Amino acid sequence: MKLLSEGIRAIADHRIRNLVSLLMSNRFTSLLSGIVMTFALSSGSAAVIFAVGLLNGGVINVFQAICVLSGILLGSSLSLHLHLIPYSLLSGFFILGGFIIKYFFRNRRLVHYGTLLLGVGLLFFGLSLLEGSYRPVNGGHPLNDLIYGMLYQSSLMAALSGAIISFLVQSTQSTLSIIASLENNGEMPLSLSFAMCCGGMLGMSVIGLLASVGGKYVARRVAMVLMLITLITCLPLIIFSQAGADLSYEIASSFGNHDLCNVLSWGYTIPSVIGALILFVSASPVSRLLHMFESDASGKVGGMQPSAGYLDRRILITPPIALEQARKEVQRMAAVTSWMFADVLAILSNFDARRVETIRQHEQLLDSLNSEITSFLAALSKSASGPDIMFEVPGLIQVVSALEHIGDVCEDILDCTLDRKQSGIIFSPDAMRDLIILAEQTGNIIIRMEKFVSSSENYDRDELHQMKARTRQLYDQIKESHFSRICSGVCPPRSAMLFQEMSSSCMRIAELCWNVLGVQIRRTE
Repeated sequence: MKLLSEGIRAIADHRIRNLVSLLMSNRFTSLLSGIVMTFALSSGSAAVIFAVGLLNGGVINVFQAICVLSGILLGSSLSLHLHLIPYSLLSGFFILGGFIIKYFFRNRRLVHYGTLLLGVGLLFFGLSLLEGSYRPVNGGHPLNDLIYGMLYQSSLMAALSGAIISFLVQSTQSTLSIIASLENNGEMPLSLSFAMCCGGMLGMSVIGLLASVGGKYVARRVAMVLMLITLITCLPLIIFSQAGADLSYEIASSFGNHDLCNVLSWGYTIPSVIGALILFVSASPVSRLLHMFESDASGKVGGMQPSAGYLDRRILITPPIALEQARKEVQRMAAVTSWMFADVLAILSNFDARRVETIRQHEQLLDSLNSEITSFLAALSKSASGPDIMFEVPGLIQVVSALEHIGDVCEDILDCTLDRKQSGIIFSPDAMRDLIILAEQTGNIIIRMEKFVSSSENYDRDELHQMKARTRQLYDQIKESHFSRICSGVCPPRSAMLFQEMSSSCMRIAELCWNVLGVQIRRTE
């Protein structure tokens, strides 16, 4: 899953994002994309995992992801009636091709494609292993007694059994085959079989929840929404499982096929279609609600959405509006940069492993915003002819580039901190105090930079020069103290290198902030 998300994020440039935006331009095309994805992967569980990967990679937004998931629920039921090539036959080709491209090609972009192929192949291979391990549920299977002990207690226990089987098997077709085998071997009533079919859909949503554990905040919330919708859909059907079983039998009879597998297929189709419709209709309000919760949880406008929320190529025909939307994304990018350095400063003072992943996510978000905003501004400069817009676009591009570089340098400081911790290197109290003082001074500069990018106020050149002089004087004093510690033998070579790299990184961030303030001054003048 990590390889898959990293590959998607690496290859998702503006052309791929534009193509995805075109294919999922509205809820109906997103629904169709989910159906096609399910048929292409021949597995609803694999399609759910891939959709979560697209959301983690910032290729699709929350609204598109929910519509795609509704299409996956619909496609998983349609795949029971239309049989395609199983994904287990494709896993070997994807793994071999991805391995060769990733480790034997030098082109960086091809390596990213190889990472994506390898992730997809390993996903298919893992699903096929799970399916092959738990498919032969018969009288001699070790899970046989456990499953039969759960089945005949109630419809809820039968649904739980179906969810467990679906979670382990990862294939809707194989899940229904196991349910049919259990019914034939143990003379299980059709009502319990229907309850197990409903549980099978719950098992698929659990897979999405599991796949989102290591992902972004928004991906975890979308997976929880999928779980909640499927639970709301299946619970009434499980309670009235006898009526659902009768309805499945009547639908199968209307098509002239009384085969048990066909009846169970319709038993699975009923909750899938209902769940898909509920998810499809509620996509818009749920996406707005998640965005609101995300903002409240983080205390920041826009939260950690992994893609630009204001940019839309359709507004390029009105350059002033497009420029204002680009400004909003630049302001958001400045805010993310400030949050990222605040986490870095907190780790320097008191190491917290939970902040490491947050900093990594901030860096991924900055990379995504840099790509999208730069592409959008380039397109805006081609479509606009006004002198004001032509003057401001290069400055915004320079600001975006500087902010992205600040994120890279913050990640370098994080890597040095992790290296210091893993190597057991301890800075002296004087060195640690100097480093924190310099980092706090840099943090104050970042806060000022964010403030003036967001407010578009004028910044005094004299004040900027004074701030530069104070910071450089502080940096020179810290360098002199560091050189004295090296000469006295207090500071070992490895510690000296790490301290020098971390302190110079703080100074580099300060210089990048000054560049942004300089652009702001020229723009306001």
